[in-house]
Amino acid sequence: MVEAPLRPMHLVDADTETADPAEDHGTLDVRNKALQRIIERVALKVPGTVAHRSALGRVTGSAFPKADITAEGRAVRVKLDVAMAWPGDVSRIATAARDAVRHEAFRLSGIEIRSVDVTVHAVDPSAAEDTGRRVE
Repeated sequence: MVEAPLRPMHLVDADTETADPAEDHGTLDVRNKALQRIIERVALKVPGTVAHRSALGRVTGSAFPKADITAEGRAVRVKLDVAMAWPGDVSRIATAARDAVRHEAFRLSGIEIRSVDVTVHAVDPSAAEDTGRRVE
């Protein structure tokens, strides 16, 4: 199988409609929100992570995993919050989430992930949302 070469890609702020039209030819724009969703989906696939929404989160709409992205030119820095069912290996989950996000998010979006800071939140296994996966 032959892979197509990567084209130049840009991260576009959701508030910005378009960049210079002359630069739009032959590029792919990845919106901040799209990259955020990619990162959160990748983090949720890491063994040991679970989807979690607190009672307050149900009101505010926040849940884990949650990614905050800071764009720096053509690269981004990521702050990632993930939940794991307690007990679990916090260090292994943080390392696996960081590595998965760096590799998979880059592979799927073409955006360089410069750094990933992971915070692991331990939750009661009964509080985790059912994602169809088994917790280790």
